[in-house]
Amino acid sequence: MPSSSDIFPTPQSGASLIIAWRCAQRHVLVIGNNHIAANRAFSALEADAKVTVVAPRPGMCDELEVRIERGEVQWVDDTFRDDHLDGVDLAFVCLRDPQTCADIARSCRARRVPVNVTDANELCDFYMTSMHRDGPVQIAVSTNGQASKIASRLRRHVAAALPVNVGEAVRRVGVLRKKIRAADPAEEASARRMRWLAQICEYWSIEQLARMSDDQMEELLRVYGDDEGYESMEPAAVTSSDVIEPQSQADNHTISLTSPRDITAAAAIAAQPTYTPHISPLYPPSVPTKGRILLVGSGPGDPSLLTMRAHRAITEEADLVLADKLIPAEVLSLVRCDLKIARKFPGNADRAQDELNSEGLAALAQGKVVVRLKQGDPFLFGRGGEELLFYRSHGYNVTIVPGLSSAMAAPLLAGIPLTHRTVASQLLITTGTGRANSAAPLPTHDSTRTDVFLMAVHRLADLTRDLVEKQGYPSSLPCAIVERASCPDQRVVWGTLGDIVKVLEACGGSRPPGLLVVGEAVRALWGARGEKGFGRSLAEGVEVEVGGAIVKGGDESNLLGLHDPEGVC
Repeated sequence: MPSSSDIFPTPQSGASLIIAWRCAQRHVLVIGNNHIAANRAFSALEADAKVTVVAPRPGMCDELEVRIERGEVQWVDDTFRDDHLDGVDLAFVCLRDPQTCADIARSCRARRVPVNVTDANELCDFYMTSMHRDGPVQIAVSTNGQASKIASRLRRHVAAALPVNVGEAVRRVGVLRKKIRAADPAEEASARRMRWLAQICEYWSIEQLARMSDDQMEELLRVYGDDEGYESMEPAAVTSSDVIEPQSQADNHTISLTSPRDITAAAAIAAQPTYTPHISPLYPPSVPTKGRILLVGSGPGDPSLLTMRAHRAITEEADLVLADKLIPAEVLSLVRCDLKIARKFPGNADRAQDELNSEGLAALAQGKVVVRLKQGDPFLFGRGGEELLFYRSHGYNVTIVPGLSSAMAAPLLAGIPLTHRTVASQLLITTGTGRANSAAPLPTHDSTRTDVFLMAVHRLADLTRDLVEKQGYPSSLPCAIVERASCPDQRVVWGTLGDIVKVLEACGGSRPPGLLVVGEAVRALWGARGEKGFGRSLAEGVEVEVGGAIVKGGDESNLLGLHDPEGVC
């Protein structure tokens, strides 16, 4: 049998005593006027302390200026004097001069005022932590003054792993705790209250705790009051037939808020899941499961260019995928659930969007996971922002999964550098189509810029004419149309603004989706190898007779495919 000395751990010295100090209406002194002083003042204000800043006006940071103007802090326009410590409970020294900091720290200790000095561990009575806050939840990370940047990194890691709505969950449990204490204030009931509430916290999900309504709290209080047997937490004589494993989060059983003493073994086994008398936790009530909506970018077309997150969303998580019309079949073939494709064509875009929105809401109301699959990146001329606002207005938080935009990927896949030293130092991404298929505002020409026009090829003639005649673009400026970028039938058609329309016609017309790249960078890597042509990339192009037929190029039928008159490039 181990001795008592073996049971209890040996203290490891060198730690700090981390506490959560309630300093409401305590007097906190901040000495300094830089951004660190502003940070210390903000931390103290969040703890409801009374804050006084001692610092001269010259050199004061903007944040402190604002807090002084708002009256959030008191300000003493002076350098530090010992009498500034009168009535102070805590002090922060945020100055640079080491000797001044040491003198102030000495004065603080003489008056028994705990002090923290920036970048001077040896002068500190306490360290500041790297803190994450979500309402009543505060998580602090300390390296005991050794590596503050590591503390910040750890704090970000921990915060990212926290469940959504954890702060609201804690707040609601706090309300329930007060109600239980008010309903059963006897001191001898303290242990029972703690055990009962502990099981609520353990077996309800964070999301269910966060959504716990006042009515549910009242029902829980009723169960608590009726649960006479719950006072004995010792397990009764329990057989294996009495014990059923707790419900997993994935189960969809209906569970009522019932007192443990009302659950008989037979009835509980029949209902599943069930729990033994006296030690049964109160499981959350069944509530309609709220669906989830993910707005996912599918990239330019090649399934291998999907992000890992996007791939997981469409292959593992989705119950319904609502896809854009022009997403390639190779990507859609990955979908393992219900799939609906937008019926978008010129003049019907808004109606088709409304149909998808209605489909999405109906599925979400059934508790399904809906993936809205959009080509490229959802927020780059993809109406992603509009859809986010739509679902948010109906009470749903939208998960955004970025995608590789064709505006960036397509030129690269075609052999076109968007920027190139001495040729292009700027990049403009814009659209050739406005609302309701109207003309969009166009930029003026800049010879140092590469322009990428999305949704432009279907109105190529009007666009190129306006660029040359109204916006100052030279008709001889190189340009290229990149179609179905990254797909097996990718095609690049290139020429100049003056002849690109005829070159496209000579190549058999457009193949959506496509985009237009304009600027000297189009030929930056290929020089004078040909001023017009088509191919899978600029490196594989062939010559085209403007206004005539294709003169060479191999299997043009497979390369060019069929023109889709309903497609919007």
